[in-house]
Amino acid sequence: MNEEIESILRNDTWDLVELPKNKTPIGCKWLFKPKMNADGSIEKLKPRLVAKGYSQQEGIDFDDTFAPVEKLNTIRMLISLAIKCNWELHQLDVKSTFLNGDLKEEIYLVQPEGFVKQGQEHLVFRLKKALYGLKQARRSWYQKVDSFFLEYGFHRILNDQNLYSRYNNQGQIILISLYVDDMIITRDADDLIRGIKRLMAQVFEMKDLRSLHYCLRLEVCRDTGQTFLTQGKYARNLLEKFGMDQCRSVVTPLQKNLKLCSDDGTKEVDATMYR
Repeated sequence: MNEEIESILRNDTWDLVELPKNKTPIGCKWLFKPKMNADGSIEKLKPRLVAKGYSQQEGIDFDDTFAPVEKLNTIRMLISLAIKCNWELHQLDVKSTFLNGDLKEEIYLVQPEGFVKQGQEHLVFRLKKALYGLKQARRSWYQKVDSFFLEYGFHRILNDQNLYSRYNNQGQIILISLYVDDMIITRDADDLIRGIKRLMAQVFEMKDLRSLHYCLRLEVCRDTGQTFLTQGKYARNLLEKFGMDQCRSVVTPLQKNLKLCSDDGTKEVDATMYR
């Protein structure tokens, strides 16, 4: 929780001020969630300060909330292209993603539990940056990162607003796919990836995950010229969610006691014989 507050302060997210008479502050709360690895192990336990955005009023606290989201087909296309061209796939993670979005609206937040300033309990925070839970948080972040890419010569792909491309003077290309706080990068030359990583690190607080291993429930394993894509963790989670992780497996699952007929309809066959 201290690290989360320090990250918020480093990002210049708010100012402690008196609450104007005509304004009502929104509340906030702490959420605690484990971040998982592809094999199901816990990567880290992450607390997050979240605004109670359900109390925001449209037209007063926010206007537009829509932000485009990356298509899974685009991720598959990038992986396929990298395999065919023998390019590397790198992944970047933006820390405290929504805190990078600039707010245009005047929003006030009560002081979070456990971090109330002594002697200043009556004061509230005026938000300058978006906070998780706000209605416009996702849109504010997308506008910030989109303007960054366009400023540095990237172009949006017409069929997907979250896929960006840029050519250098030698005609080499770099492609970046954006899914909220996850970025997948593939390129025509190694120096292009190193350059964009340095560039983004100057603006955003980044975590370099290096080679792509896990994204959008898709596990990627590249070894000795071969690439394997699986969704094992996703399948296991679904089975556990619906209480089927202990069920007996069969080669070809079929409906119980299902009867199949021959083409002419004269003979019935027990489908379980062909499992």
